[in-house]
Amino acid sequence: MAFRPAEGGCLCGAVRYRVEAEPKLADICHCAMCRKSAGAPFIAWIAVPYAGFRWTQGKPAAYRSSKDATRYFCGNCGSQMAMVGGPTPDLVGVLIGSLDEPERFTPTAEGWAAVKLPWVKLAMNLESHPENNPEF
Repeated sequence: MAFRPAEGGCLCGAVRYRVEAEPKLADICHCAMCRKSAGAPFIAWIAVPYAGFRWTQGKPAAYRSSKDATRYFCGNCGSQMAMVGGPTPDLVGVLIGSLDEPERFTPTAEGWAAVKLPWVKLAMNLESHPENNPEF
């Protein structure tokens, strides 16, 4: 069965994107940088090939969150939608919560579990990595 493209965007609708390639992985990240960037206890991502991702409306603002990574968000409402860089610059990390149909993508692993907040208890069992998911 061929991958059905997915679309998403920010809270106010000013910035939109399209995912045209099947994700290489779906992951939850517990690192402090992801927590801070989203104001949440963790972020759920899909990682898609850079060639299979494109912005379709508006222009996202960019923030270089580390020497290796840039995060993309709406300059109007502040919604974070994507990240490029880190150990796999050929992949785009897309926040599952910014997708129009987030239920299509279920995380199968969690990264940076060694720094997971002690009160976070997930309702599903995931492959757990103390640091970054080696697939990402």
